[in-house]
Amino acid sequence: AGYVYAANARVVRQHRMNIGTIVEAPTLKIRLVGKRGGFGIGLGEVEEYFVNMLTPGDTFMFAGHILQFLRLRETVVEVTEGRGKEPKVPAYAGARMPMTTNLAARVRAMLHDPSLWGVFPEDVREWLTLQKHRSRLPGPDGLLVETFPRGGRWYMVVYAFEGRNAHQTLGMLLTKRMERAGFGPLGFVATDYVLATWSVSQPRDVHRLLEEDMLGDDLEQWMESSSMLRRTFRHVAVISGLIPRYQPGADKNRRQVTINSDLIYDVLRRHQPDHVLLRATRADAASGLIDLGRIAGLLARAKGKIVHMVLSRVSPLAVPVLLEIGREQVANGAAEDQLLAEAEALVAEAMLPSGEEIKLMNSPGHKNMLVHAP
Repeated sequence: AGYVYAANARVVRQHRMNIGTIVEAPTLKIRLVGKRGGFGIGLGEVEEYFVNMLTPGDTFMFAGHILQFLRLRETVVEVTEGRGKEPKVPAYAGARMPMTTNLAARVRAMLHDPSLWGVFPEDVREWLTLQKHRSRLPGPDGLLVETFPRGGRWYMVVYAFEGRNAHQTLGMLLTKRMERAGFGPLGFVATDYVLATWSVSQPRDVHRLLEEDMLGDDLEQWMESSSMLRRTFRHVAVISGLIPRYQPGADKNRRQVTINSDLIYDVLRRHQPDHVLLRATRADAASGLIDLGRIAGLLARAKGKIVHMVLSRVSPLAVPVLLEIGREQVANGAAEDQLLAEAEALVAEAMLPSGEEIKLMNSPGHKNMLVHAP
């Protein structure tokens, strides 16, 4: 045992300049790629977090255009004009702070117990009462899932209350499973409270779609196909001091840091896949970017306690998340009054009187599913 000393004053100065480095939320430039492969105009910047969630071919809304993601080249997001009907909408750092697990548990408990609704405004109490009659209320334990048809599609709403980060990851994994099962998923949208997917066919065997094993090969495949691990390694390399960002008279810009970290990441992954920095990268991505712990806790809590409600139309609590779909306008898209008309139509549909007949269907391995007859 002994002490380790800095070799000279330059090393000490460099260490002091980089110690405690705070890695801010970086942004990437979005640039159109022309038909002949050349670069077109720059459209602006988007947070790198959002780009990490994209795979080639995904579409998203930006600057009034629907764009198709092609590739990430260093610090430039290369895109082309897209035609996706359900593009993703970028979320920024201020909108991604999730509820804590304790707060989420309290919210579920308050929604489930009408005796605690006294703190809510009257219109909120009426809306929850309507939800109770039309479907079910999310419970403190277990997991409420609703499926219903609308506009030639089937929607599935998962009331998880685990925060936007966890729901976005869950949406990625869930739609991959739905695709393998042949349900034809078309997209998903995540909020702090719920996750909604829409597909061509009716999702069945929901309890199988939400089994804990989705955090195995499905998660690994998704993380490898996206640029998430590579970008997280850059933060780890900067914080650990492997790549000093600040040097006397020669501060490194974002482009230099990106190139150096990508090279080191490729070398370590090829020759030393169990390196401590790669382990730290996976741990950081699991706890921060994808909220792996909260997803694991959700799936464990819901095991054997999934209540699947098959409805004939949208439920009151599902109205807000459906309004999140495609809410940003394109340059030649729908006007604001059309979006308002869509909101009014959803609310009117949720408030229609329900049919008198309720049919019970048994599902092996978990609770009964209730199907509201039209």
